[in-house]
Amino acid sequence: MDKSKIKEIINISVPAIIESIVVVIIAQIDTKMISVLGRGAISAVSFTMQPKLIVFAVFFALGTALSFFVAKSYGACDRDTANKSFVLVLRITVILSIVLGVLLYFLAEPIMTICNRQEDTVDMSISFYRIIMGLMIFHNLSVILNSALRGIGKMKVTLLSSAVMGVVDIIFNYLLIEGHMGFPALGIIGDAYATVLGTVAACITSIIAIYKEKGFLSVKGLFTRRVSNDRDFVKAIIGKSGNIVFENIFTRIGFLISAIISSNLNSDSTDVYSVGMILFNYSFAFGDGLSKAALTLVGKSLGANNNKDIKTYSKYLNNSGIIISVILGILFITCSRLFFGMFFDAEYMIEQGFYTSVIVAILSLLQIVRLVDVGVLRGLGNMKAPKNMATVCVLFINPICSFIFAIAMSLGIWGIWLASFVTQLAWYIMGMISYRKGLSALDKTN
Repeated sequence: MDKSKIKEIINISVPAIIESIVVVIIAQIDTKMISVLGRGAISAVSFTMQPKLIVFAVFFALGTALSFFVAKSYGACDRDTANKSFVLVLRITVILSIVLGVLLYFLAEPIMTICNRQEDTVDMSISFYRIIMGLMIFHNLSVILNSALRGIGKMKVTLLSSAVMGVVDIIFNYLLIEGHMGFPALGIIGDAYATVLGTVAACITSIIAIYKEKGFLSVKGLFTRRVSNDRDFVKAIIGKSGNIVFENIFTRIGFLISAIISSNLNSDSTDVYSVGMILFNYSFAFGDGLSKAALTLVGKSLGANNNKDIKTYSKYLNNSGIIISVILGILFITCSRLFFGMFFDAEYMIEQGFYTSVIVAILSLLQIVRLVDVGVLRGLGNMKAPKNMATVCVLFINPICSFIFAIAMSLGIWGIWLASFVTQLAWYIMGMISYRKGLSALDKTN
């Protein structure tokens, strides 16, 4: 057992995991704070989620691709190539954010009219979406800056950036939603401005960290620096990020279809299911943090042509994923009555929550290990396999199984959970096969 490698994994993965958990917690606090405006406000914001995330998928993909290029260059001690990629992605992000921001600002009404069919909430959705998308440049720059920092292992900085974003968002939610300390009561518009101000703060935090570091990354010459062979870099970046864009979009569409199917079930069952998904989201946060660590460490080792380190990091991260998922599973099951009791008074719903926790514990093991495998694949530069897996599992297997089990076989909400198990199992098996193929291919390069 290599203690230095374990220490490096801990230093990178722990802040990444905490960052992912912080994002989940902030989202829940944000929802709670706008709940004072009534259920209509929560619905109005929720209807903006999918059209917003579909656009943001482009920038998440650019960020993931940038993390790979920077990590690989960092491992090869190639500062020039890293900054060439960094500057190019920043330029693409600025241009796309301005163009799409202006376009979506004016198209907010027709887009939300399609996505939100509720006459009493559609105007709020339009106002919220217009502000968030019109000023999306700060969010997108924050995504790219933090992705570059992850590429060189600066997870503590990205954690700080996310924490600052959350704190600023919560503070201005308090000041602007209901109007406190002399600030105007802007309602849902106040929530939108608070979200934007949070991304501005996160962006500034990351920029300060890069300037203060004065090391591997630099944002100097963003619009003046000449970059040779731009076309080759742009082609490489688009090639890597394009697969991730489609992966994210297909995943969103698949989840949307499954949500529509589950909406046909009775509200008591779906309420327990929704609370169970909160646990599953926390499980995802742990897996996502490990996945980001895997991309950074494997990408760095790939750049250094150190296949032994790639296999060592992959093995240790997989084992970490298994251990964490087992611990989470035990906590979910043993604390199920306490957790679901926070949301429900009815005994039968709390009991249903216990069985839901057992299912989530099993799904968490499959999900966390699969996310680690995906992180390793991306660290190896393989963006196509994760896209193909997501397409097959989320766009096809999950909706089809959900309909068969929940509707055709009348299993109700348990049919939805059974479909989730089949989906996660298939996703896990496909990920494991691709993961092993990726590591086996390293032997052929020796």
